[in-house]
Amino acid sequence: MKKTFLFLSVVTCLLIGNYLVASKNTVKSESNASLIYKNEKPDKVSEALRALNIKKAKEGRTASLEQKRIEIEKQIVPTPSNIKIKGDNIEGTKVEWLIPNGSSEDKIVFYIHGGGWSRGGLVFSRNLGTIIARETGYRVLTIQYRLSPENPYPAALTDVEKVYNYLGKNTGPNSKVVIVGDSAGGNLAFALLNKIKSSNGTYPTAVVGISPATDLTKESQLYTSDLDSIHASYHGNDINIVDTYVGNNNRKNPLISPLYGELKGLPPMLIHAGAREELIDDILAYAAKANANGVEVTCKVWRGMFHDFQLMDKASSISKQANAEIAQFIKQHLENR
Repeated sequence: MKKTFLFLSVVTCLLIGNYLVASKNTVKSESNASLIYKNEKPDKVSEALRALNIKKAKEGRTASLEQKRIEIEKQIVPTPSNIKIKGDNIEGTKVEWLIPNGSSEDKIVFYIHGGGWSRGGLVFSRNLGTIIARETGYRVLTIQYRLSPENPYPAALTDVEKVYNYLGKNTGPNSKVVIVGDSAGGNLAFALLNKIKSSNGTYPTAVVGISPATDLTKESQLYTSDLDSIHASYHGNDINIVDTYVGNNNRKNPLISPLYGELKGLPPMLIHAGAREELIDDILAYAAKANANGVEVTCKVWRGMFHDFQLMDKASSISKQANAEIAQFIKQHLENR
């Protein structure tokens, strides 16, 4: 069933974005884009962690949001001694720098964490932030944006935009920034691109979306799948974290659902997704639309893998490979552009 589901998703990409995909090869389209299906069977560690993730998601369906916030705000990926952690505040928003020894001051990775717009902060961000800093050797800036439901849309995006604009104004004329966002952070990263486009701002050098949430409409796979992870108890009431983030706003607003934006002219993108994650249709739809609009985009789907699997770091050979490829993409664009 899952294989059939993935096949139909890929066919959708073929029709919309002129992709050609086979299980073990990649064919580029005229817009210099590619869709890659990584046909390597997950190792036992990956399978075990996937099962654990499913179990925890089911248990968390009725857990309080407060409890979920406590559980997520942990650092499971150790930061090496050669990476300095420095707290900072940018125009009222708390941020943190992960600075490898000898790293350039004008080549920056701006990492926007996931957590369903409702969880996560600077400590949680050290996990993927550490991986990026360690694998690339570049300094990484993380952000503690305001969380929903206390601060629904557009609070998080406003914070992200403010920090990004600060980088553009205060890091020098030759500075380069690559944005990385996972899950809800991927949503904010791609929404930021639409915001930059509408205001005629300056794009980042490139963008990486890891399991990004691209469509928040009620017709999206994110919403119709009724995922355990988008439910929680908040002050005694059952909530859907997508609903509490969006509020009464138009779900097709490109700053909420990046899929509905005008994507022509956006910077180069690398998008990673797990073949077994419930956002796969929404992710492929965004990649296909970007391709159809001439964006230089590579979308890689990893067989048998789940949402945000890159956080497993070195525990899985597949996550290790995925993170190495993300690092290579970042290096390519920060060093050569």
